[in-house]
Amino acid sequence: MIIKSMAGEFDITIEGFEIEGRHLVMVGRMGVWDAKTYITGAELLAVLGRLLKPGVLCGLLALPFRRGAPEPKPQTEESHD
Repeated sequence: MIIKSMAGEFDITIEGFEIEGRHLVMVGRMGVWDAKTYITGAELLAVLGRLLKPGVLCGLLALPFRRGAPEPKPQTEESHD
């Protein structure tokens, strides 16, 4: 996975999930840094609600069955000031 921001592009690797208190914790790496993402129950429900929209859900279900050349990673938008 990749995160794009004004600070640059960072590869994200998810190594696992844990529960800490009242948070779901996504454990992994962002670029060269170890990272933990803390997700509350309300945030998890909001994400799941967005993923369960029919268009997104159909696209997710179709991903493993797509054939052909691997898709290139999306290109970064460059500022043309």
